[in-house]
Amino acid sequence: MRAYSSVLLDLDGTLLDYPGAQAAAVRETSRLMAIPEDLFGDLMTFVNSPPVQAFESCRPGAPALGDDAVAKAFPAVPSIQPAAFLTSYFKALSKRGDTIEGAHACLKSLRRGRKLAAVSNGLGHVQRSRLEVSGLTGFFDALVISCEVGVAKPDPGIFRMALDLLGAGPGDAVMIGDSVSSDMAGAEAAGMDFIFVSATGEVRTAGRTVAVVGSISEIPELECFR
Repeated sequence: MRAYSSVLLDLDGTLLDYPGAQAAAVRETSRLMAIPEDLFGDLMTFVNSPPVQAFESCRPGAPALGDDAVAKAFPAVPSIQPAAFLTSYFKALSKRGDTIEGAHACLKSLRRGRKLAAVSNGLGHVQRSRLEVSGLTGFFDALVISCEVGVAKPDPGIFRMALDLLGAGPGDAVMIGDSVSSDMAGAEAAGMDFIFVSATGEVRTAGRTVAVVGSISEIPELECFR
């Protein structure tokens, strides 16, 4: 396994606890808007629905908050408009800096002698705020967020932007992430090696994957980072 001078890392699901942050933000928004607790599950389904996820990532063709695709995915909540709910939800989400166990220690170790970039699909103000609250911002030399740069994972362009900011080439860097469809596929398309953080320890495709770990706490112990 080669040594790398630069490391690109996904945020949600890799360093930041996205499901936990989502749940807390939905509960806070429901409290503020007096939405019954028994709608929590429906609202979680809504914020994870394809149109909302496309909007949050600024993917090509993503709907606006007021579009029919968003309205159709919204559960029946009397007197609440989907756009109003989502505006409040994203504000609440921006305050959630929940991290995955081992995130700080992992970044502290990777930082020694290397440059780090975060590559994230998401709304710029939300992701930057969450990173700040989490205390992780200072570990990164660059932060590339899909809604700020107009390119979303798995498009290799977003990875190349991060590499350019670090002054690195694809052969000098490795991508670390938890998604086969966005992180792994995008790294492969950009010509980069990939470390897969898999809760099950399984990976169904090889590609340029150089390691599979069950937790980010295992990453500093990999041969390439020792």
